[in-house]
Amino acid sequence: MRILLVQAYLGRLEPPVFPAGLNALGRFMRKSTEHEIEVLDMNLQERPYDALDQALSTQSPEMVGISLRNVDTTQFRDRFYYFLETPRTAEAIKAKCPGTCLVIGGPGFSIYAEEIMERVPQLDFGIVSEGEYVFRSLSSSLSRPEEVGGLLYRANGKIKNAGRGELFDLAEYPDAEPYIVDPKPYLRAPFNVGVESSRGCAQHCIYCVYPFLNGSRVRCRLPERIVDEVQMLIEQHGLKTFQFIDPVFNIPSSHCEAVCSEIIRRGLGDKVDWIAWFAERNLSKEQWELAVEAGCVEFAFSPDAFADHVLKRMGKVSRRRDIEKTFEMASRDPRARVSYNFFISPPGERLSDFFKLLKFFVSAKLKLRSRCRVFASYIRIEPHAEIHKTAVEEGMLSPNETTLPKTQSGLRRLFYMNKRTRLLGKVFGIIYGAKRAIRRMLGKKSGV
Repeated sequence: MRILLVQAYLGRLEPPVFPAGLNALGRFMRKSTEHEIEVLDMNLQERPYDALDQALSTQSPEMVGISLRNVDTTQFRDRFYYFLETPRTAEAIKAKCPGTCLVIGGPGFSIYAEEIMERVPQLDFGIVSEGEYVFRSLSSSLSRPEEVGGLLYRANGKIKNAGRGELFDLAEYPDAEPYIVDPKPYLRAPFNVGVESSRGCAQHCIYCVYPFLNGSRVRCRLPERIVDEVQMLIEQHGLKTFQFIDPVFNIPSSHCEAVCSEIIRRGLGDKVDWIAWFAERNLSKEQWELAVEAGCVEFAFSPDAFADHVLKRMGKVSRRRDIEKTFEMASRDPRARVSYNFFISPPGERLSDFFKLLKFFVSAKLKLRSRCRVFASYIRIEPHAEIHKTAVEEGMLSPNETTLPKTQSGLRRLFYMNKRTRLLGKVFGIIYGAKRAIRRMLGKKSGV
């Protein structure tokens, strides 16, 4: 069977992000089936729909898979609705190849699966959660979709659900299979190539959908195989920077340390720079040193709040002392930088909590300057996360209200704002605006 895998078009020009999920799926399909697999990332194309039309004409695929990573940016100050391109893409595929089997998957689809299937009638099947086993089974069972767990399908004019699918066993990760997506076009922007070392998240943050998408048990690849991939990217593709795309790289700590030790053992720490998300409480001084020696140049944290009672309300394990500990580590070691993601007006926040966060924000930037980046945004309300229930209970959303709006303007009301501190979020807006203006005056790219 001829299969074309398509990375969904975002609808605007952005630095291209390597489609790690699509690459992993394509490699697995080549390893475990006899199908002919080709890939198109529409976001690399100057004329995306012309490129899609050309790929369909050249390959005449019998099956097309669309990977939808995100439906929107999830950023209040940069609201952009990627999903608006999905119906157009599906229509273009069916118009060109009306007989092809059209499948959609990816995190963005999985979160809104049934609603997207309702809105885009051209879609024949939808894959919820991880796609490797489901896509392989579907490719050999098109006439028996009810037998494929993890699949949505159409029958008698209705959308049916075949039940929960099986999560992918990372022991079957296609380590020896060559990349199906050429990484070179993504090397133009730093850290835009991602390496996956684990799946699943054992944390219970109230806004996060990772446990729904990949399960609450962390599954890890073998450290040797992970570093094989990094070494291949360095030697064959000239990789200089990358990021570990795990939800949290140092959970479990033993896995993180084993990967770092293997990078050091092979002498790769001086050849490549990388970044990853770390859990504040799990990060020890020894782990910091090991990661830096292995090439880590930025420790990214998502503390989300700064007051202990808000952290607890957010489902976080870390506390303020853990956040401050990571800041002290960065203060003592100029070899690496840190970044912190906080939420503005999260549940339970008081005015005093807001000003403590603002104080940390300002003091961190003054002390570490360019070695510290602090981001602040509102929580994007999504289904399958506790924050959705909270928003309904507090009257922000009605019980049956969609979080997949019909227009981009509908995104605005889908960000959680605590009534006590919502107006003070404008303070961060003023700070961000001032910094952008200053950086433009200095001829630098905008950022914080």
